[in-house]
Amino acid sequence: MSTPDDTLEFTGGLVARLPEPADFGIALAEGFARRIGDLARRAGAPAAAARWAARAAFAASRATAGGHVCVSLGALAQRYDEPLADVRAALAASGVAAFGALERGEERPLIVDRHDRLYLARYFAYERRLAEALVAQAGAVAAAADAAPAPVVLRERLARYFGPATGETDWQRVAAIVALTGRVTIVSGGPGTGKTTTVVGVLACLLDAHPGLRIALAAPTGKAAQRMQEALHARAGDLPPELAARLPNTSYTLHRLLGGGGAAGFRHHRDNPLPYDLIVVDEASMIDVALAAHLLDALAPGARLVLLGDKDQLAAVEAGAVFAELSARPSFSAAACARIAQALGIDEAAFVATLPMPADAEPDAAAAAVAIARTPVAPPSAGLRQASLFDDEPPAAVATADEAAGDADDADDRPAWIEADELAWLDAAALPPLDAGAAQRVAAMIPVAREGVEAAEAAEATPPAPLADCVVWLERNYRFGLDSPIGRLSLAIRRGDVQEALDALPASDAAAASFHEDAGDALAATTVERLARRFSAYLDALQDALAAAVPDPLPLFDALNRFRILCATRGGARGAEHVNALVAAHVRRAAHVPLAVGAHWFTGRPIMVTRNDYALGLFNGDIGIALPDAQGVLRVWFKRADGTARAVSPAALPPHETAFALTVHKSQGSEFDEAALVLPATFGRVLTRELVYTAVTRARTRVQAIGGRRVLAQAIATRTQRDSGLSARIAEALARRATEASR
Repeated sequence: MSTPDDTLEFTGGLVARLPEPADFGIALAEGFARRIGDLARRAGAPAAAARWAARAAFAASRATAGGHVCVSLGALAQRYDEPLADVRAALAASGVAAFGALERGEERPLIVDRHDRLYLARYFAYERRLAEALVAQAGAVAAAADAAPAPVVLRERLARYFGPATGETDWQRVAAIVALTGRVTIVSGGPGTGKTTTVVGVLACLLDAHPGLRIALAAPTGKAAQRMQEALHARAGDLPPELAARLPNTSYTLHRLLGGGGAAGFRHHRDNPLPYDLIVVDEASMIDVALAAHLLDALAPGARLVLLGDKDQLAAVEAGAVFAELSARPSFSAAACARIAQALGIDEAAFVATLPMPADAEPDAAAAAVAIARTPVAPPSAGLRQASLFDDEPPAAVATADEAAGDADDADDRPAWIEADELAWLDAAALPPLDAGAAQRVAAMIPVAREGVEAAEAAEATPPAPLADCVVWLERNYRFGLDSPIGRLSLAIRRGDVQEALDALPASDAAAASFHEDAGDALAATTVERLARRFSAYLDALQDALAAAVPDPLPLFDALNRFRILCATRGGARGAEHVNALVAAHVRRAAHVPLAVGAHWFTGRPIMVTRNDYALGLFNGDIGIALPDAQGVLRVWFKRADGTARAVSPAALPPHETAFALTVHKSQGSEFDEAALVLPATFGRVLTRELVYTAVTRARTRVQAIGGRRVLAQAIATRTQRDSGLSARIAEALARRATEASR
C-alpha cells in the first residue's frame, strides 16, 4: 500500500502545488494519472511503462474535460518526441491499457482503438454502445420501409398535412417520408428553417397511419422542452381536431424522460425500455455521447426516434458532438431516392440532383447524381481547428481575418487543454517501489469498464453510408432570406468566410446586423447604458404590472424576450455575471424599485434556473421573474406551457442567476426579437465559429456584436472539432453485423 510519502513523491507534490482557487480539472486528472501509474507499477510494469500509463491517463482525462471523447495517441507521442510504436509498446507493457477492445470479463481503465485513439474505458463503452444501437435502429429501416405505405398513400398524406405538391424537392416532406419509412430520422436546420412545421407534419402523418401511437417530446434542458411543446401546440390549430387532440400535452428533459440518472443510473434502459412508439428530441446538438448512449439504449423495440437540431450550433458541454457527427454525412441509397421521388411526385433524377454535395464538389457534380447518393458528405474543412489538446501556440488567423482585423501576432494566447508544465510532474516524479502483491488493492480504486467480446475487424474504408436514408438538412429559411442582413451574416459565419461576415456587420445601430466597437478590458460605461436602455419594453411592462391592483407577470415574459444580452463567457469583466450586475443596477434605478429579500432580489429581477428541481417542477434553463403577489409578497413567477403563471418563493428556488444577460451556451433553445453578443476583450478557447453562429441565430430581427473586430474575426475563423471515433465504431458495428449475417 502507498504511504503518504509515496503519494507525495509520485505526484510531484501535487497537493502542495494546488493554486487558490485550484483548477480541479487538472487536479482530478493528475490524481487519476497518479493512480493509474501506481496501479501499473504495482502490477509489475517497468518504470517507463508505468510513466507512459500515467501520461496517457492524464491526457485522456483532460481530453474528456475539454469535450473530446478520445485523444490521439500519435499526438501524445509527438509531444514527447518518441516513436508511436514505442509508446504503444510501453502502454501494452503497462497492463492498464487494452488495444482494440476488451476481452469478456477483462478490466482496463484505458483503451486504444485500431486507429490509435486513446480512450478512458467508460467513454469507449459509451461510443460503442451508441454505435451498436444506431446500427440496430438503422438496420430496421429496411424492414420499416418494406412495411411502409405505398408511394401513392404517402403522397396523399403529404398533401393532406403539408399542402399540395410543389413539383420540386421539399426537404420538409422528405423528412416526413424518412420518418414514415424508417426508425431513425435526423433533421438538421437553423432557426427559421421549419423544423417545428416539419415535426407537426410528421406527427400528423404518423398519427393518421397509427392512431394509437404513443409519443414523447423531449429536449436536453427544461427550457428547450417547454419551448418545443409550446411551438408544437401553436401549430396544432393547422391540424384536424381529432389529430390535434392526440398530440402529447407535456414534454420532458431527457434526464426526466429516462428516469433520474443518479447513483443508481437511469430507470429506463435496454431491459426496461421507454413506453413510447415515437420519441422526438429537440436541440439534439446539446446531447453528449453518454446521454446519447443512454437514450438509444432505452428505446423500445420498433420505436421511432426523431432528432432535431442544428449541426452548426455549439456542441454539448460534456464530451462528444454526437448530433454534428451524425448529421455531417447525409446519404441516400438508390432505393431510397426512388421511393422519395415517387412520394414527392417528381422525377428521380431531379431529386438526386438536389442531394447535399460534398464541400469540395465541383458545381456540375450533380451530373453524377446517383453516385452522390452513395458518397459521404464531409463536414467543411475550411478555417482553423479549435485548439487541440497539445497546442503550445495559438492558431494564426486566416488571411482574410488578418486583412480585416490587422496584425494578430500580439493576440492573447489560447490556453491549450494540456500545457507544457501540466505534464512536467510526470517526468520529474519518482515512481513508487514495485509491489505486485498490492495490485488488487489498488485496482479497486480505479474506474474501469467491462466490455463484451472483441469487435470483428472493421472494414479498412469507412462505409459510404453508415446511416443511410436517415439524415435530412433543412436549408431554406422562412424567417429571413439569405439576402437579409441576419441571413447573410449567419451564412458567412457557417462558411467561415471572415471577410464576408465582417462586411455584413456595419457600424450602424440602425442596421439589422451591426457591430459596435468596444474592445476594452471591461465594457465602457456608455456601452452598458446603451444595453440597459434596450430593455425599455421590459421596463414599461414592469411599470404597468406594478400599477395594477394585482400584478400580472405574463406580459413581462413577452417583453423580456424582446431583447437579450448574450455573453461568450460566464466570468470576467465582460462575462454574463458581471454584465448582469451592471445592467441590473441600471434597470433597478430606472424602475425605482429597492432591493428586497437580500442583496440580489428586487421587483422585476429576471432569473434563470441552473439546476433541475424535480420536486418543484423547475428545470435548468427555466426563466422566472420576481414580482409581488396579491398580498404584496415578492414571488418568482414562472410561465407554464399552457400560458398561465405560477409563483415560487425566492427562498425555495434551486440554484439560479440573473438573466438580463445569458451565456451563449445557456441561450440555446431560446429565441429573442433582438440580441447583442458581448465578446471578450481577447481571443480565447471558448471563441469559435459555432459560438458566434449560435448567438447570431438567437435573434429574429436584429443582432449586434460588441467587442473588437480582431477577436470576432479569429472566432469566426476557428471551427470546433472534437476528437471522436463514433464513425469508426459504426463501421465496426456494421462489419460485425455483416459477419454475423454471413454465418
